[in-house]
Amino acid sequence: MHPKQEREIKPAGAYEPVKIEETVLESWRKTGVPTKTLTEKRGETFSFLEGPPTANAPPALHHVEVRVFKDLVNRHQYMKGKTVPRKAGWDCHGLPVEVQIEKKLGLKSKKDILAYGVDKFVEECRESVFTYIEAWNKLTERMAYWVDMDDPYVTMDNDYIESVWWSLKEIYYKGLLYEGHRVVPYCARCGTPLSSHEVALGYKTVKEETVIVSLRATDHDYSFLAWTTTPWTLLSNLALAVHPDVDYAIIAHEGQKFVLAKAIAEKRFPDDPVLEVKKGKEFLGQTYHPIFNHYRSKLKKPAWRIIKGDFVTTEEGTGIVHIAPAFGEDDYNVGKENDLPLVNPIREDGTFGPEIPELEGKFAKDADPEIVRILDDQTALVAHYPYEHEYPYCWRCGSPLLYYAMESWFIAMEKAKKDLLANNEKISWYPENIKHGRFGNWLENIRDWSLSRNRFWGTPLPVWQCGKCKKKDVVGSRAELNEKSVKPLHKDLDLHRPYIDEVKLKCECGGTKGRLDYVIDCWYDSGAAPFAQFHYPFENKEKFNSHFPYDFISEATDQTRGWFYTLLAESTVLFNKPAYKSCVVGGLLLDDKGEKMSKSNQNILDPWELFNNVGADAVRLQMVSQAPWNARRFGKESLNESVLPFLRTLWNCYEFTTRYMVLDKQEKRPANINYANLKPEDKWLISTTETLVQNVTQALDHNDYHIAYGHINNYVIEDLSRWYIKLIRDRLWLEDEADKLNPSKQAAYETLRHSFHRLTVLLAPFAPFLSEHLYQNLIAGKESVHLETWPQPQESDVELEANMAVARAIFESSAHLRQKAQIKLRHPVASVTVAGGERVQKAVKELSGILEEQLNSKKVEYHPEVEGTTYTAVPNFQVLGPKYGKKAPEIAKAITAGSRQIKKAFDEGKTLTLGELTVTPETVTEIRVNVPEKYAAENFTLPSGSGVVYLDTERTPELLTEALAREVIRHIQELRKKHGLAELDRITVKLSDTKSVEGMLRKYKSLILTETRADELAAAEVKGESTLEFQGEEIHVAIKSR
Repeated sequence: MHPKQEREIKPAGAYEPVKIEETVLESWRKTGVPTKTLTEKRGETFSFLEGPPTANAPPALHHVEVRVFKDLVNRHQYMKGKTVPRKAGWDCHGLPVEVQIEKKLGLKSKKDILAYGVDKFVEECRESVFTYIEAWNKLTERMAYWVDMDDPYVTMDNDYIESVWWSLKEIYYKGLLYEGHRVVPYCARCGTPLSSHEVALGYKTVKEETVIVSLRATDHDYSFLAWTTTPWTLLSNLALAVHPDVDYAIIAHEGQKFVLAKAIAEKRFPDDPVLEVKKGKEFLGQTYHPIFNHYRSKLKKPAWRIIKGDFVTTEEGTGIVHIAPAFGEDDYNVGKENDLPLVNPIREDGTFGPEIPELEGKFAKDADPEIVRILDDQTALVAHYPYEHEYPYCWRCGSPLLYYAMESWFIAMEKAKKDLLANNEKISWYPENIKHGRFGNWLENIRDWSLSRNRFWGTPLPVWQCGKCKKKDVVGSRAELNEKSVKPLHKDLDLHRPYIDEVKLKCECGGTKGRLDYVIDCWYDSGAAPFAQFHYPFENKEKFNSHFPYDFISEATDQTRGWFYTLLAESTVLFNKPAYKSCVVGGLLLDDKGEKMSKSNQNILDPWELFNNVGADAVRLQMVSQAPWNARRFGKESLNESVLPFLRTLWNCYEFTTRYMVLDKQEKRPANINYANLKPEDKWLISTTETLVQNVTQALDHNDYHIAYGHINNYVIEDLSRWYIKLIRDRLWLEDEADKLNPSKQAAYETLRHSFHRLTVLLAPFAPFLSEHLYQNLIAGKESVHLETWPQPQESDVELEANMAVARAIFESSAHLRQKAQIKLRHPVASVTVAGGERVQKAVKELSGILEEQLNSKKVEYHPEVEGTTYTAVPNFQVLGPKYGKKAPEIAKAITAGSRQIKKAFDEGKTLTLGELTVTPETVTEIRVNVPEKYAAENFTLPSGSGVVYLDTERTPELLTEALAREVIRHIQELRKKHGLAELDRITVKLSDTKSVEGMLRKYKSLILTETRADELAAAEVKGESTLEFQGEEIHVAIKSR
């Protein structure tokens, strides 16, 4: 026991979770327990990598979700004896910050930012990233997410940026960082290209105008039909692509001849005659007239011809693809292969330039209706209709993206694909299907990483280029920058724009190198966290090597194409290792109706409202009540379905325990078990507790938090509350001898101590507040339950647990039979007979005392069956019919005839062969038990085998007299509660002076006195007070405190 702890156990009182949690929080602030767990060096290091949020917005419930998983794992590993460093992190750069500042300042474009001043804009961004740092810190503490918030890694710090620069230079040396002119996803509002993983975060389902246009062949009397969902790109059309091996039909349609894929012609123009069918390769090289003539006289390379496109399909469209090399990756690549020119009338702000005067100044996608009108005027429009499809939008500002050919810097991830796939195989994914599903598919289709951004607030791309000889230099450190700089640099130079833009480098040719004014993808910053948080390789090499690859990470499912990818991408190209060994993927949060939580649905829950209503423990438990990777319902309804009943039940068990321990002046301490004094139920609970330790540990080791919590939930509700406490309730009511506690009672207390000690340790990673509260009042072996060592499971008594499972099944069947017969459980019955296999026989023999007491039966005995019992096995025709056809009725008769043999086999957990039929439980819907009139019977099933409970329902005068005594005891106990009497308060009792009462008192007066803690009990004239009814007779009861 910790020396500073008081030894006196306090009564539990009412369950007030918020008050309890606030008290525990205050105690942690005083003791510094969270800091101790973060800094204490135990055994080997368990390395955890925190995914960095941005603190420019308040935390939401989805942030709580994965933090629950991370905290749970880290606590468990720490309690298992490992050293678990937990460094917090902050993501500071990129469009998420810039777009928010643009809104704040009322800036609409990059031009506005330049006019406002890059220096002032950058400072606004810097100040904004910690706007909500206090809110994040408070939430972190309130939910008991224990990470080192005092020494976080910050992606905008110079040390962090320097490590990023080092990594980029390493990648450059490996030939994987290059500048190229390619089609990239481009946000015209933000004025910057995006990476493929950013694009994946912003798809929306949209309905857009799609068109089919005819392009007249130059040397033939037909027109080619092309289809596009982006009419604005037709202004830049330079070719049409066909698949060389696809059949194309020339059809006659309203006096014209059209060429399109034969398969599509049959669907779209079923009534038009097919004049001729040719393979696509027969059209290659043919030319056509452009729809728009803006570039007809300006191009130096041949255009407007039919080219080969192996990517062309006949699933939709016309089987002929319109090619605009400036606006599509396939278009760009096939354009280069066919030496097509590149024309781009779209300016950087996404609007048409002066080359297209009729559309100048109009945003590309907004021009679609006008273009459709022009096409119609020129009779080039064959059809137009709304088309629903997925279209990418900017993941930060929400503007539609354009695919746009431009200069950019890339990391050649396609070259690293083989290593990416190999390293993915080394990662343990939870759920496992992510590895070769969502994540693996992404890697299989990987594209080079579009790294550079034409923006302002971010890690500057460390590339300088000479204005004279055009030679480029990639800088990998501040020391290198200072060495190559034209002027000495201030030691505290801020590496951000615009300050870094002023640094000029010397060139061997005598010229001066200026920095290319790009910043990099902010996702690269967070992907660099494994090494950059340590300022590697400039310092902390040993620390980095001891952490990398990290044992564990966890974030939400959208990060499969975000942080999970960038971590793997960078670690692969730099170290050819995965950045992490295991990854738990968090699922979506849904409301109680099963709808996704979103602002548009107006169903987002405020975590603080939940914490202040049901407490953080309840929120944490709800998060782990289902598999982490599954979408989960979250709301008042779902909380009330499982988590809150569990917490209330646990508290009731705790209240029961403290109530009696306080009465008997028990002290808080770990259990001191004298096995000689243990009763079977004590041994059973101890064994069941050790089984719980084993099951929870195994589940947590496999990241099955929901299964681990399920075991704890079942243990508390089924084993502790509904069974063990039911079994020992009367033992704790026993009178003691002089100053010596009843040994049976003390054995129960020690068993409860053992149970709660183990339980609070197991529960600590799940519900850190309540586990601490219970531990401190009952056990207090250490300063905190969170400083405990994870228990090693002791050997369970498998035989005893199996026998008790039978006893509980017998109890449930007996209770069901009593309900049917309308015999209350507190009313005794003459006998309960149990039939079944060997396991049932053993259980009845070993636990007869428990069974007699719990079944409230004068005797409980095992017997193969009650005399006169018959059985009727009911055939399952749904199984027999499909399998045996016409023979099914005959088979069914055999089953009915063999009912007794089948029952015996099933009781032993076996099957039975009847002719060609093997009778299994699936072939029989039920086995009806037919018993003599005074009995009621019911089957019960076990994991292996089954049995029958026979309840003697006959009500004799002797049984009714005892039943009356039990009713009187219950009634007096209710009156004690009504009068607010404590357990030890003594009373006197008066009952109506009736013949039935007199007869009952002659036999059961002593029992009533003991059970109700009464000193006097008499039959007399009683007025008012309270009345109970038994067998049609009213009996008045009065009690008085002494």
